[in-house]
Amino acid sequence: MSDSKKQADLPLSQVTVAELSDASVTPTTTELDKNAFNNLSAFGFSFAVLNTWVVLVVGLGSSLISGGPSAAFWGFIYAFLCNLAITMSHSEILAVFPTAGGQWHWVAMLSPENWRASLSWTTGVMNVVALWLGQSTVGYLSTSLIISAILVNDPAWAPTPAQQYGIFVAVTAIGPLVTPLLGVRGNRLLDSVLMTLSILTSLALVMTLFATASPKASGAFVFGGLYNVSGWDSMVIAWLLGILQSAFSFLGFDIVYHISEELPNPRREGPKVVNMTIIVGGFSGILVTLAMLFSVSDIEAVLGTAYALPFAQVVMDATGSKAATTLFVAIPAVLFMNSSRGISACASRVLLSMGRDNVLPFSKSFEIVKMGEPLVGLALSTVVAILLGLVQLGSTAAFNSLLGSATIMFQFTYVMPPVMMLLGGRKRLNEYMPGRTFNLGKWGIVANVISCFFVLEGCVIYCFPASLPVEPGSMNYVIVYVSGISVILAALWYGWARHRFHGPSEEAIMAISNREKAREAELSRL
Repeated sequence: MSDSKKQADLPLSQVTVAELSDASVTPTTTELDKNAFNNLSAFGFSFAVLNTWVVLVVGLGSSLISGGPSAAFWGFIYAFLCNLAITMSHSEILAVFPTAGGQWHWVAMLSPENWRASLSWTTGVMNVVALWLGQSTVGYLSTSLIISAILVNDPAWAPTPAQQYGIFVAVTAIGPLVTPLLGVRGNRLLDSVLMTLSILTSLALVMTLFATASPKASGAFVFGGLYNVSGWDSMVIAWLLGILQSAFSFLGFDIVYHISEELPNPRREGPKVVNMTIIVGGFSGILVTLAMLFSVSDIEAVLGTAYALPFAQVVMDATGSKAATTLFVAIPAVLFMNSSRGISACASRVLLSMGRDNVLPFSKSFEIVKMGEPLVGLALSTVVAILLGLVQLGSTAAFNSLLGSATIMFQFTYVMPPVMMLLGGRKRLNEYMPGRTFNLGKWGIVANVISCFFVLEGCVIYCFPASLPVEPGSMNYVIVYVSGISVILAALWYGWARHRFHGPSEEAIMAISNREKAREAELSRL
C-alpha cells in the first residue's frame, strides 16, 4: 500500500503535519505576498497597531475615577501577565497552524467533530465583528485626542456633534485609503516609521514627566492609593472597573496571526513576534503609567480638566507648556489613525480566509487581492466602522459601550482556542505536530486556565455600569450590543450558514500551514 493510501485511511487528527506536507493538496490560488513581512516589520506593525501605552494615556481618567492610581498600576500589571498567558497559549497553536484565519481555523482543527462547524463559524464571524468594533473605537479615541489638542489651545471651543463625527470619519478612513496605494514596501516602511515614533514618543513622555512634574506624587499614592467617585459603594467593584482600560490596551494582538501567511517561517517566527509585542507593550505601558501617576499632584483637578482628557491636564500641569501638551496629545492621535489602518487590514484577511470556505454570503468577493490587499474586505471593514460611528450622534454613552462590546468579542475569540486545548485539543495538537517549535508542556495547561479565568472575569465586569446611579447619559449598553449581535449571528447561522458551511477544509488549512516546507521541498528538487 502506498504512503498516500495509508495517509488517506487515517483521520486527519492522526496525520502529522510532516506527512501532509507531501500530500497532493495545494493552497488557494488567491495569494497574499508571502514575503510582505519579516520579524522586525511584523513586530513594528503589531506594536504600532496595538498602541498599548497610547490606550493607557486616553484611559487614565477611567482608572482614576474607579479605583484610583492603584487600579491604574496594578490593574495594568494584572492585564499584562494575563494577556501574556493568552498569547503563550495561542503560540503553541500558531506554531502548527499559521494561517490568516487565526483563531477560527484553530478552533476548527482542535474542536470535537460534531461541533467544529458551528464553533469555528461563530469564532470567525465574532472575530470580524470585533475588528469592526475595534476600528470604530480607535477612530473615536483618535478623535478625542484631536479635540483635546484643540482645547489645549482654545478651551472655549465647543465641537458640535457633526464636527466630531466629521473628524471621526476622516481619521477612521485615512489609514485604509492609504494602505493599497502604498503597496507592500510602502506599508512596511510606514510600519517601521510609526513603530519608531511610538517608542520614541513614549520614552520622551516618560522622561519629560519625570523631569518636569513638581511636586511629584508619593509612592504610597501611586502604588496603594484608592479613589472612588464612580458611585459604587464597593471599592472592590470600583477597582475591578478601573482595570478594564488596562485589559483593552492589549486587544488586537491577533493581528500577528492574520498576517502569518505573509511572514517567512511563521511557525518559528510568529510566536516570537506576538509574545514580543505583548512584552514590549507591557514594559512601555508600565513606564508611561508610572510617569503619569507620579505627575498627578491633584487628582480632582486632573479629573475636572477643561481639556477633555485628564492626560492632557497631567502634561500641562507638569510642563506648563501648551506646545508640549499639544505634541504629546497629537502624536497618539496619529498612532490611533494607524491602528484603524492595521485593524482594517487584519479584518480583510480574516474575511479572505472565510472566503476560501464559503463562510458568509458573497464569500468569493473577499478573496480578491489587488495591490497586495484584499480590497473588498478592506473597504467593507472601513464602511462598517464609519457607520457604527453614527451612534455617537445620539449618545456618547452608547458609543462608549462599543469599547466594552469590542473587548468581549475579541476575548471570546481569544479564549476559544485555550478552551479547546483544555477539552482535548492539546492531544490533537500533539498528534498534528509532536515536535512543534513552541511547546509549553505542562505549563500550557496553566496558561490555558489563566486565559479562561481572565476572559470570564473581564466579560462579567464589562457588563457593569461604569457609575451609579444609572442615568441615560451613563448607561452601559454593552449587554444590549452583545445580545443584539448574538441574535443576528444566530439568525444568520440557522437561516443560512448551517446548511452551507460544514467547517473549513482541514486539508487546505494544513496545506497553507505547510507552505514553507513545501517551498523548501520544491527548491530542493530544482
